[in-house]
Amino acid sequence: ALFQVRLYDDSNKSIGRQFGFRIQQTFNHVWQPCCCGCQPSLMLLSLEQLEATAAKAVASAEAVESARILAPVLDTLRSQALLSTAFSQCTLDSSEVSRASSRDYSRVTCVFDQILNKVSCLCAIETCELVRLAAAEVVPGLPRRPFASSDLDNPSASEEPKPAEDAFVATSCSSEAGRTEEAVSEDGDECTLPCVTWLSVLLAALLPLISDALPKDQNGVCIIPHPHEMERQEAPEDTIYLHIGTAGRRPVFNTKKICDNCGTRITDRYYYHCSENCDIDFCQECHKGSQALLEAHLVKAGDGSREDMYRRLFWVIDITERIGWHVLHLNVADRKKLAGELAFEWPVQTFERLVLATIDVINARVVHVQDVKDIRSDERFWYAVGWLQFLYCANSLPCQIRKVEEQGSRGPKVLHERFILDGINKCEPSSEFQRWRNHPGAKVPDVLHVRRFELTADFCSFLTHTNLVPVSFRRVCLLCDVWQEMHTLQNGRIIPFLLEVPREPNGLIDAVIDCFSSCTGEMQLRQPLRVCFQGEEAGGPGVTREFFQVALRTFLDGSGGDSSKLFSYQEQSRTYWFDESADHPEAFRAYGILLGQAVLNNTHVPNIFPHALYELLLEDLESPCSRILDIRDLSAVSPDIARSLQQVLDYAGEDINEHFGDLAWPRGIRLPEESVLSQSSKANFVQAYIDWFFHERISNQLKPLSSGFRAILGGSALLRTMVDAIQLEKIVCGGAQTVDVEAIRLGAALEGWTEEEELDYLPWLWEVLSGFTSAEKTQFVVFVTASDRVPLRGWHALGIIVQKNGVGDDRLPSAYTCFSQLLLPRFATKDKLATSLRLAIANSEGFGLR
Repeated sequence: ALFQVRLYDDSNKSIGRQFGFRIQQTFNHVWQPCCCGCQPSLMLLSLEQLEATAAKAVASAEAVESARILAPVLDTLRSQALLSTAFSQCTLDSSEVSRASSRDYSRVTCVFDQILNKVSCLCAIETCELVRLAAAEVVPGLPRRPFASSDLDNPSASEEPKPAEDAFVATSCSSEAGRTEEAVSEDGDECTLPCVTWLSVLLAALLPLISDALPKDQNGVCIIPHPHEMERQEAPEDTIYLHIGTAGRRPVFNTKKICDNCGTRITDRYYYHCSENCDIDFCQECHKGSQALLEAHLVKAGDGSREDMYRRLFWVIDITERIGWHVLHLNVADRKKLAGELAFEWPVQTFERLVLATIDVINARVVHVQDVKDIRSDERFWYAVGWLQFLYCANSLPCQIRKVEEQGSRGPKVLHERFILDGINKCEPSSEFQRWRNHPGAKVPDVLHVRRFELTADFCSFLTHTNLVPVSFRRVCLLCDVWQEMHTLQNGRIIPFLLEVPREPNGLIDAVIDCFSSCTGEMQLRQPLRVCFQGEEAGGPGVTREFFQVALRTFLDGSGGDSSKLFSYQEQSRTYWFDESADHPEAFRAYGILLGQAVLNNTHVPNIFPHALYELLLEDLESPCSRILDIRDLSAVSPDIARSLQQVLDYAGEDINEHFGDLAWPRGIRLPEESVLSQSSKANFVQAYIDWFFHERISNQLKPLSSGFRAILGGSALLRTMVDAIQLEKIVCGGAQTVDVEAIRLGAALEGWTEEEELDYLPWLWEVLSGFTSAEKTQFVVFVTASDRVPLRGWHALGIIVQKNGVGDDRLPSAYTCFSQLLLPRFATKDKLATSLRLAIANSEGFGLR
């Protein structure tokens, strides 16, 4: 087993030669030919033998000795044939090997956790490198990725490299490494040899190397260093202008650059740009922060140098992309077998660890991919995305398949929300939306069953992968869609819809209904609101958010009079539902318009409606993503009725019609008049009642509300085709996330404080807030911003301004919600600061609902 290593950095060739020599020397010592000159046969390792070998290697203090002990393990990792049968629980005797029906993958991962742990194993650094080399040998190599424009211009960049030229690929790799193309069968009916479970075993072994391996930013999203040096740039003097803020004037520069990390405009004099002219720019703060993150990760990971860290990080990315390419090029039978192995034989925690490791790689790569003009050109990245889709499909298999000994189907191993790629939030939504417009009907292929997988233009678009895209990103893309439609309808000139209302609930509701009723067409309504309260000069986003909170609350609690009482509170489910006695179609239409306008004005509303409402809104839009409502939806609205219907479904007697047949079942298309309740028809009877409950029963209330919502957002092609009810609910209401005080601190601006106060006094504020309960943290956010929802790009984007407001313990903190500005006095002690802040947020006017 002789091989050499090619490093990413040409300056490290000498290191590669030295390391290759050490490995060659080690294996020459371990694998000596026998007296007749033939090579020794390879031993098939059981799980027990693997554990014993690992224990000996961990106890060894010499790298060469440890490598000699682990030689059979490493040789197994380099062979697909050996991996397909190795590490099973077995009993050996003189005549045969009796094997267990399945492997214990958690024990396999645990063994490699031990030998690759730098704390428990003295030779872990050398062992990690040996395992990386073995993995690179057994999994075929791929073309190198395009990062810079020079890469894209090089014709050889898209060609398949020779094995000796690919990074971390052995020059004398085994013949099995090239079997991937041969394994692709056109009919896909039979599994190939060796059994594809070799890949499942390899993944279990590599899990300690690829999970939690990449550095993360303050939001927990993985990052990787840009492969080229970032050079400091200075903005020209003629781009300077003065910005007038609450603290006075300050100079800013019109660099016409957007920071690729925080997504904001770069207005500092100095910023950083890629030395190879990639479309990558960092503001000073993000560049400084990324360097600090890399330094912290270097210390945490125990890498010897930055070069070693970079090499390890890019190996994690490289091996993940190789695995994705290999799996997606398997035939259908092999893909199904591998998915079944991961779905049913892997423990949930181990499988989730693999999912998160794959997500980390894609999150780290996604920003670099979008910076390439043709994102489809980076095929390696999209194979990694395809690999994640494969894991998603494997995760869903238990929903349809049941083991023999199980009484019912299981749910997914990992919650679907865990597959969300938060790194996409760093991308430019408008660019991605324009890309999606070229393929509006694109769907992700079923990667388990498609006969031959291909990377198409449809697949290479983030919005195509609806199950992976964050709702916050989709919401911004939806706004891009709506705003573009408004530009088209109004010839590029958008005039805000002016709405002046009184603060009193009675007058406010009447003014809203009258104003919306006077509009003759959807074009007038489909404009952003500009709200002001009568007799007040204030305006802006803060006033708009306040208006939505007050108006929606008034419609719910009925404080605006009889015409505003539209919904009733469901005590059991703690939600609001239509009041069937309410006969105010114009009021319901106005409420639907407000829901749509809240999205259009980038404002979240309280999450107080059951999930069924959003299914009904999509159904009215004729969305293919809507589904038929069932008894689970009914239980969220009326648990008592749902329990009664469940009794009908559970009743097994033939006299079911005598028990339940005279319940005045609603008739319709699903249930003709002559139908009789029986065991064979009871499901139709129950579903007919559910259909009636969610349609005919509330049609007088639902139709006008839905028409008002459709008047605002009905023109969005993205909403009509790519958004399901769960996503629509999160788009309208936002996601419930715990307030992250540290992220808010990192995104906060300070005004009016001396340098000494910033160092000595303001840390008290963040310490006090960190000590608040979850409810108090939420109250603080509402106190400063008039909303309890997380911003689209995370808590760091809350952008609060902490301004000094005098000195003295007789003052209380106050806030300008229009500007998300906290006016904070300087108190004598931290306890006084905590007491005053709690008093201020507890006695402020809120807009919460019960």
